[in-house]
Amino acid sequence: MRKILIIGAASVLLVACSKKPPINPPGSSHPQMAYKNLADKEVKYGQVQYVDVDNDGSNDFKFAVLLVGDPILQRDRIQFYANSGIKRNLLNNQVDESPVLSKGDSVKKFHNGYTWWEISSIVLVEKIIENSGSHWEGLWKNANHEYLPIQIEKNNKLYNGWIELSFNTTGEKLILHKAAVSTEEDRAVQAGV
Repeated sequence: MRKILIIGAASVLLVACSKKPPINPPGSSHPQMAYKNLADKEVKYGQVQYVDVDNDGSNDFKFAVLLVGDPILQRDRIQFYANSGIKRNLLNNQVDESPVLSKGDSVKKFHNGYTWWEISSIVLVEKIIENSGSHWEGLWKNANHEYLPIQIEKNNKLYNGWIELSFNTTGEKLILHKAAVSTEEDRAVQAGV
C-alpha cells in the first residue's frame, strides 16, 4: 500500500511540474514567417492606421473608422473596418465579414464559406446608435488578441499571413498588435505562430 501511495504521489508531481507545450508549435512543416510589431497602435474615430506587412515600403492594409448615417432607419453607425490594397487579399463571406481566427487556426488557400478578395473592405465591428440607445454588432466585437487572415500576392504567388487584433468597446478602439506573413509561397500558416 505504501509503494502505491509513493508511486501515485510521484506521478502527480511529475504531471504537475511538466510544462505544457505552446499551441501548435512550429515544426519543419510550418513555413518561415516575417514578423512585424505593430506596437499596439490604436484606431479610433478620426484615425487611420496603415500596415506594411511585408516591409516593402508600401501600405498593404488600412484600418479606419467610418461614420454612416441612415435616415431611413433613423440610426447612425460607427464602423471599424479593414481595407486591402492591390494584390492584397482579405477573406469575405456573403455579407462581407472576415473570420475571427484563434491562435493556431490555419490560414490557407480555401476557407469554408469565405473567398479571398483583392481590394476588399471588411466591417470588423460597428456601433449602432438609435434613439432608444446603442449596441455593438460584428464578428470582431469581443476580439481579444485574435487573428485576421491576410494574403499578399507577389510575382503571381500567394503568401498567407495574419494580423493580430483586439477590440475595446468601452474605449471604442481597435488595437493592432502584430502581423506576420509567410516567406514561402502557397503555404498554409498558423495564426499567431
